[in-house]
Amino acid sequence: MFPLSGKDFPENADQLATAIRDALADVLKFPKKSDPVTITGDKFPALKQVTVDLSGAEVSIKEPPPQPKAKGKRQPGITVDQLQVQADPICYEKSKANFNLSAAGLKFDFAHDQRGNAMLVLTDAKDGHVEVKISKSDLQALLMSAASTAAKQQGATIQDLQVNLESSGPRSIAADVRVKARKLVVSGTVNVKGKLDVDDNLVATLSDLSCTGEGMIGGVVATFLQGKLKSYDGKRIPLMAFSMGDVALRDLKISTKNAIQVSAQFGRSA
Repeated sequence: MFPLSGKDFPENADQLATAIRDALADVLKFPKKSDPVTITGDKFPALKQVTVDLSGAEVSIKEPPPQPKAKGKRQPGITVDQLQVQADPICYEKSKANFNLSAAGLKFDFAHDQRGNAMLVLTDAKDGHVEVKISKSDLQALLMSAASTAAKQQGATIQDLQVNLESSGPRSIAADVRVKARKLVVSGTVNVKGKLDVDDNLVATLSDLSCTGEGMIGGVVATFLQGKLKSYDGKRIPLMAFSMGDVALRDLKISTKNAIQVSAQFGRSA
């Protein structure tokens, strides 16, 4: 499902491009002079190609918005011969991730969400591939930022952070994060462990979060973090800004060899 700006359905390719662009601008800050949406095909609602390039865009909100859900009656929307959505990379705070989706033979319905805003619902696709990748260094930078914020509240500073990731199943990742903290002349170590599972809608769920500490400072920070972690246990994190609508993902795979990489196929082709 792709959110559109406004409540009216677009009536031509230019209106569609504007509706997609403006909806994305609610959550992303684009590089100057960039035009992230390109549409070709002069027989609307039949389009040859839709390209959405989010490369270099920055996430401008702290929490991702809930994925829109269609409400009420749908109506036939657009068809797209080729769809390409890419972000090489997309940036969030001090980290970045790469996202690529390519698909052929797509059909969309027009619908409204629960607030009455227009949206596109994917109803069919001949074939497609989606991939999300974040390097270990970028993940480490993101965790370092979060850990530093938490430690600062206790008057401590983070000296070092190391992340160890392992695939614990075809759709699961086990994480072991070791953090060295210091307060004045005293230092200690905090160890955070957890699990991440990815479902068919590319939504990641955090679980089994735990935190232990070594040394006086490590114990203090661990006690503080343990309370914080409880609110994240079971937290669902969408890896895409939109859902696949009526089309299910298949052959979902997770790799942690050189980066965290989640990939899947979708559509009719086997």
